[in-house]
Amino acid sequence: IPLWLSGRTDALLTYPYGPTPLGARVLDALERRPDRLVIVSDGFDNAPPGLAGEVLRVWRGRLDPEGRTSVVHLNPVYEAEDFDVRRLAREVPTVGVRDAEDLPALVELAQFTQGRTQAADLWAHVGARVRGFLREER
Repeated sequence: IPLWLSGRTDALLTYPYGPTPLGARVLDALERRPDRLVIVSDGFDNAPPGLAGEVLRVWRGRLDPEGRTSVVHLNPVYEAEDFDVRRLAREVPTVGVRDAEDLPALVELAQFTQGRTQAADLWAHVGARVRGFLREER
């Protein structure tokens, strides 16, 4: 069940504004121990600086080392210098988003960047996706 934790009442009317209490929102989400946490952020963790990254580091390293909660950071803002995206934490995969239609596939693929799965798992996932695409074309 999706849970919106931006602090706003309407998920469709979001807009950027000042410092973001991202660390507090990440804590709110992890407190519920979800199967998956998807963070959509520009990667600027600034209220206070670094809190979200530290929460994610401690969560992954000490509170959930088995990875029961899958965490992925989706960042729609690319850096101009190197066309890369800002990460929140080394322990959490960050994926740059260019097209909202790609979100489901990006979230699924991000799980393979954590080193917790084997290459065979990735190939099985890709094979299943290809079979799904081929069925849709018929």
